[in-house]
Amino acid sequence: MGVAEITSLRSDGFASLLKSVVKAARQTTDMDQALKTLLTLDGHIPETIGRAALSSADRSVADTPVEQRALLDPAASTPDVLVLDATGRTRFVLAGADIPADALLVGSLVADRELIHRISRRYESARAADESASAEMRRWLRELPREDVQDLLDRLAYVVQHMAPVLLYVGDRHYSNFGQFSNLPGRSLNASDDRNLLNRLAATDVTEWSTEDTCFVALTHFLLRSGIQARLEEVNGTQLSPVGVMDFLTDRIRNYGAQPPPSPQNSITASHLAALADTCARERRAQLANGAVFYRLIHGVNLNKSEHLLPQAVTYADVPLAIRTLFAQTAGIPADTPAFDDTGPALDRLAGALHTSPAPAGFHTAYEALLTRFMTTLAQASGSDAAMGRGPRSLAPLHPDNVENGAPLQLRTNDFFCCVAPGEGFARHFADDRATLVKTLSAYSARMRFNTWHYLPHTLNVHERRPGRDDWFFAPSMPDLTHWSDQHHTGHVTFGVRFAIRVPLGIEYAGRYLPGLYDLRLMRARGEQYTVADLRATVAAGRLLGALHQAMSPYGPTVRDFDNGWFRTFYG
Repeated sequence: MGVAEITSLRSDGFASLLKSVVKAARQTTDMDQALKTLLTLDGHIPETIGRAALSSADRSVADTPVEQRALLDPAASTPDVLVLDATGRTRFVLAGADIPADALLVGSLVADRELIHRISRRYESARAADESASAEMRRWLRELPREDVQDLLDRLAYVVQHMAPVLLYVGDRHYSNFGQFSNLPGRSLNASDDRNLLNRLAATDVTEWSTEDTCFVALTHFLLRSGIQARLEEVNGTQLSPVGVMDFLTDRIRNYGAQPPPSPQNSITASHLAALADTCARERRAQLANGAVFYRLIHGVNLNKSEHLLPQAVTYADVPLAIRTLFAQTAGIPADTPAFDDTGPALDRLAGALHTSPAPAGFHTAYEALLTRFMTTLAQASGSDAAMGRGPRSLAPLHPDNVENGAPLQLRTNDFFCCVAPGEGFARHFADDRATLVKTLSAYSARMRFNTWHYLPHTLNVHERRPGRDDWFFAPSMPDLTHWSDQHHTGHVTFGVRFAIRVPLGIEYAGRYLPGLYDLRLMRARGEQYTVADLRATVAAGRLLGALHQAMSPYGPTVRDFDNGWFRTFYG
């Protein structure tokens, strides 16, 4: 990694990636090879996830046996074509149907007339089967009282306005609250906008809804019923269908170590989907009560976020040795301490010492100095370009008395901090260009300060307050392991946050638990993606960091470092 490369962190972004994917796919006439390139977005996502984006009709073509499959000719001009649409989904457009205006043409299907006819018949047959499978969703919605249908729409609107990007498919249509693809309310589309699909549905009788819209509303309801709102992110980049949701919920229940309720013999019913959703939610709660640690594997290219379970409990031995050594030196915790529970008294003593000790040079408090040492040590130990942790500059505004008065809702992003430390290699590659290093670290810090502000109403459980603050997101509840996150998010594109780990941290404060008030993050702009072993080590380090924040909370620490001026002074 050269100086020019690392100091120009900006990614080319998603649109450029799609063009390069199509260019690679057009290098062959072998449909199998072209499809693999398209479905994996040239190696950026697993093929199974790319294939899950295919409609049943498109899958019927993609799954045609090789010996019966048409060739792909990038130069031919037939009515039957293969395209990649602007969302990154592979589609077949047959019999001269309209090609989406924003789609990139990969090539034409070239075969004898009889083969093309057979492919077209399978394609239309799959479309008809989808229509038949959706009849139960239509029946169920039509039998609901109108006020219940409105409740479903209101709930869905509420969730998508306050969560991370959603982008999923029903048939040939997409549903999203994200950027240029938005047809649902969110940060990119105001709830009152004419393009808000949910408003249009609310103004239309259910009997007039399209099959796609009917399935979208019904199936997202069952997904939300099955757990937290993040369920919608788990189906990002995939098709929603009754069969698909049934299989998804069944798989989740079995992953929780339980048995799903028996399925009906001949068809998928709404009552069965409801039973699956309720079982799924119950078993997930049971896993959490037993101490399970869930995490999400995020494919940033298509926003898919699949839930997984760490197979074994995280222990103090999982904390990276360099961090354990740091706490052996500063807190007297032996590096071979077996359990986190054994660290409590030492961390309490350390917190008292940090509260009274003079501040080292370059810091306002010893607490802030230790946070910087923690991040610097972890960045180096994990081979990361940067390690960072965010939180409130003061806990006082979050005291229940102030919460009752609504004071926290008046806080601004500068009322929060994010300590960012570069790995040695990352800093070294900026050479003498310290200004760009400072700009990069400050940008990471500013974005994380915004995140803490954004989550705060939900963290404090005042998101329903009126008058309140409409601009908030659900606080994160589980760790994330992210691949290729530098494709969509503006800040990640600009500053090359390609691979990342996030571990949300909560504390007990004044008799309340505050989820996601703090966090720990690692990022790499280049190199290898993080592994589950890396995530496990970071979860363990995060647990130690969270315990430190908890131990400091009775002292009401004030954090004044980690603003733009501090980064200029410390790293400039």
